[in-house]
Amino acid sequence: MKPKRTDLTRDPYDELPYCAFPVEWTAPERLALASLLHGGPRLPLERYRVLELGCANGANLLPMAWYRQHAEFTGLDSSARQIALASDSRDKLDLKNLHFVRGDFRSAMNQLEGPYDIIMAHGVFSWIADDARDAMLELCSTLLAPGGLLYLNYNARPGWTVRGMIRDFLLQQTVSASNLKERAELCREISARVISPLKEHEHAFTMLMANEFKLVINQSPAYIAHEYLSPVNRAYWRKEFFAVLQRFGFSYVADADFNCLSNRITDSYADLMKLADLDDSAAGDSADLMCYRQMQSPVLTHSPLTSSPCTLDEFSNLFIASKLVPVEVEGEHSTFRGPSDEEIEITHDRFGEILRGLQPRWPRGARIASLFSDVAEVRESLEYMLSQQLIELRCVEPGDFNVPPEPLNELEKSLRNISTSPWHTIDAPEAATGPV
Repeated sequence: MKPKRTDLTRDPYDELPYCAFPVEWTAPERLALASLLHGGPRLPLERYRVLELGCANGANLLPMAWYRQHAEFTGLDSSARQIALASDSRDKLDLKNLHFVRGDFRSAMNQLEGPYDIIMAHGVFSWIADDARDAMLELCSTLLAPGGLLYLNYNARPGWTVRGMIRDFLLQQTVSASNLKERAELCREISARVISPLKEHEHAFTMLMANEFKLVINQSPAYIAHEYLSPVNRAYWRKEFFAVLQRFGFSYVADADFNCLSNRITDSYADLMKLADLDDSAAGDSADLMCYRQMQSPVLTHSPLTSSPCTLDEFSNLFIASKLVPVEVEGEHSTFRGPSDEEIEITHDRFGEILRGLQPRWPRGARIASLFSDVAEVRESLEYMLSQQLIELRCVEPGDFNVPPEPLNELEKSLRNISTSPWHTIDAPEAATGPV
């Protein structure tokens, strides 16, 4: 008897719903800051409208709307099951500024009331067919407000190529399973079997493959189903991605990931790329390859992009926060312990003093202009520390979020055992139950 083969045409999002989580990079304040620092549109944070495409169970929008009740949020998803879950959670929190709509990118034009200041789609672009992708971009082009920001993340070549090979392998190895959940569980089982002999070898590629298979083992069946077993999962070269976006009138502003590729490579490698005389797109692809970067999270706007550099006054009015732990002070030199337990040395006396004062205030900070008499002198250092995730720069302070967090935390803990902070970061459930 032949084994029963899985129907690969079935909609995986209805068969096995994806359990989404808050995505830190999509926070409106984060997108506004990225655009400001890179000379893009200035997003008004007093009042704005947000649309999320592919909102799934609403996990990204629920805390966003909870802490930002002065703004309006809408989520769109094609899965009736996911929209029902999202709407139920919204009703439990009694959120009047959050709406969920069931529909696809072609029908949604008549269901959504634009314009929107922010449109975001995390985990969508690479996972849909070209015609659906183009329909999504047409929707974004029509509904994005002038000066608005579009956030799109996608699987990136060349970094995602190895993971794509793993996906192809698992697709072939699990095709005989009877349903999607069974296929996902089989992926974990096969990955565990593959890892065992790989551990005996120290070849660099073998070790890379072992780490990739280890990722599969540690993921939930829902994640495996949609990352490795979905009918579509396409990775894009930078030039290929931006060529698609340009057809719909979008221009690149910045990367939502502040720890972007250019700061994760050594100066010597950056110099070598310049000597190679590569064009900009090729240099970017080279950096992605060397950093093994599998995902891009660009922020875009309607073209033409009129670059308006962040002024010194705008920069001075930002807030700075730091959780660097002071270790030693010797003369003008201060040593701090960073997020990965690395030691960071600060040779600027006043700079070190300020960082020591900020650490006890975390997560609160202080306006840059109130701390430095000469902001121009330290601006480059602050921007570099931001790119290394050693400090945070913010458009607004946490004190502006005055909504008590307990109901949200209780709901998130019951659903996913997480708690989301006002800054849209995931904390331990017990860490975010008190006042901010």
